[in-house]
Amino acid sequence: MSRSFLFKIGDSNVGLSKLIGGFLIVIAVLMLVKSGAVMFDSWQSVRDFDECIINAYNSADSLAVDNGISSLIYSVRAQECKNSLYQITGAQVPGGVFALTTRQAWTAVLGPVVQFFVWAVVFLFALFVFKNDSVIVPIAQVELPARKFGKKKK
Repeated sequence: MSRSFLFKIGDSNVGLSKLIGGFLIVIAVLMLVKSGAVMFDSWQSVRDFDECIINAYNSADSLAVDNGISSLIYSVRAQECKNSLYQITGAQVPGGVFALTTRQAWTAVLGPVVQFFVWAVVFLFALFVFKNDSVIVPIAQVELPARKFGKKKK
């Protein structure tokens, strides 16, 4: 025979589960908006990285200076592109490389997408807690020894 110990949050008279669910809903919605903004920002920075490198080359090429200043301008502007990509997404392009690999692009984009879905799951859990009057969580289950029943006395 086993006995379960239960932890009950809320009651029909006490709206503790609605209070906890309401706070979780507000927090989850705010974090969903934030993670959505980070997700779209990382997509845009990954998408525009190649264009930023091309613009750096074009701006250095437009200067008709032959003593090496144009290559210096190109490397400085390309480094600005790399730094902005790293600050937004955390993806680092090594020195001397001016292209983003497919693996780096996916790594930069998947982190914010996963974070968005985690907050979506927290939001669904918060709705579950908010909609229920009481939440019952089993804490432990204890095995009790079987009782011996004696003969009924008359």
